[in-house]
Amino acid sequence: MGLFSGLEGSLEKYIEGFFRDKFKGRVQPLEMAKRLAREMRDRKRVSISRVYAPNEYTIYLHPEDYRAVSSIAPLLAGELQDYLIQKAREKNFTLVAPPRVEIQEDAAVVEGQMRIEGRFGEAVCTTGEEGDRPVIAREGEFEDTLEYQPARHTAPVPVVPPGPRARLVVTAGPQEGKVFPLQTTTMVIGRRDTCDVVLSDSSVSRRHAQLEYRGGEYVLTDLGSTNGVYVNGVRVHAKVLAPGDTIKMGATLCVFEVE
Repeated sequence: MGLFSGLEGSLEKYIEGFFRDKFKGRVQPLEMAKRLAREMRDRKRVSISRVYAPNEYTIYLHPEDYRAVSSIAPLLAGELQDYLIQKAREKNFTLVAPPRVEIQEDAAVVEGQMRIEGRFGEAVCTTGEEGDRPVIAREGEFEDTLEYQPARHTAPVPVVPPGPRARLVVTAGPQEGKVFPLQTTTMVIGRRDTCDVVLSDSSVSRRHAQLEYRGGEYVLTDLGSTNGVYVNGVRVHAKVLAPGDTIKMGATLCVFEVE
């Protein structure tokens, strides 16, 4: 059982009091757990017989708040992962794979607050002894598996047409010639190796920009980068991209292409 395995009654009050003293004036780990549960609920996907929940989560903290928890971040992430497993069971959600929580710093986040991003990682689907119900193995060990019952009274997922085949082609900079295929999910562009599009360019911010697919169009948004985002030579905060647009981030120049 993890530290966050029970958030009800006296245990919740104990945990809240403990962390309030330890992290006075900072983001509380208990609040992280509650926000993770909310992100899980808000990003769930309803299928024909199950409700699927994201399994990968990133918690972004202001650098000062991050320093307050950095020494215990791996342990805290493990406890939060246990908490997500419990919440999935409680809500009859199906996790597509064992949950993974990362805690990172981001200067764009206001001190004392946090931003959480949940997403679906690669699914781990196998068959258990009782038939074809999905089971999720922990670290590949089938003798220690988690099994979730199908959620009842759920509606089928509406058919969503596939998005366009789009990509970013690097035409100048350290990665000239590299091609980044784009998904129809929200993608973060930056120097940090956890970004969806990683640019090996020292003049690119760790989390420089975001690409979001909305209503058949890709929207590029500056995430508060140091050197800005330029589309066709003009600095922008948010811009709907058109095929052939040139995008400059740091010393890297890309062309947005759509097939």
